[in-house]
Amino acid sequence: MRLLVSQIIGLLAVATFLLSYQQKKRKSIIIWNVTSRVLYITQYLLLGAYSGAALDVLGAVSSVIAEKKHTSFIKKHLKLFIIVINAIILLVGLVIAIINRSFLDVFPIIGVLLHTGAFWMTSEKVIRRISLLGSPFWLVYNLLSKAYGSAIGDVLTMASIIIAMVKYRKEPNVTE
Repeated sequence: MRLLVSQIIGLLAVATFLLSYQQKKRKSIIIWNVTSRVLYITQYLLLGAYSGAALDVLGAVSSVIAEKKHTSFIKKHLKLFIIVINAIILLVGLVIAIINRSFLDVFPIIGVLLHTGAFWMTSEKVIRRISLLGSPFWLVYNLLSKAYGSAIGDVLTMASIIIAMVKYRKEPNVTE
């Protein structure tokens, strides 16, 4: 039953993740993305895939802070925020990989760094391009962690991002 519930939650996470990249504005992309991360975290916890859950928690925090990058304090210290957040993600990910003695845990580190790193960009086109690079790393992790709903979602996410890239290719950048 736990496996079934985790797969259903994973599919809901996929749906919200797919919707995120179909949004026109940066803020909407990030809001939908954070919503999907909360669902992914729940799925990973149910599956015992704790490294994916931990990295998605950090990814959600990074995404929320990136969405607020135009506030005066963050704007004033933007480079420091980016460096510190990415260093924390990398450090936590590497500690988990070392504790688990698992090469598998390197994949979500790269995936989350690319997905959340994209949200520090202003251009929606750049956000989609960088995010597209992160999806294959999550795909490998999800397949090997038996998060099959999420793995299907990774393939669909790559397709969704490509569709959005085509859909918005001729439009000027839409920013907040």
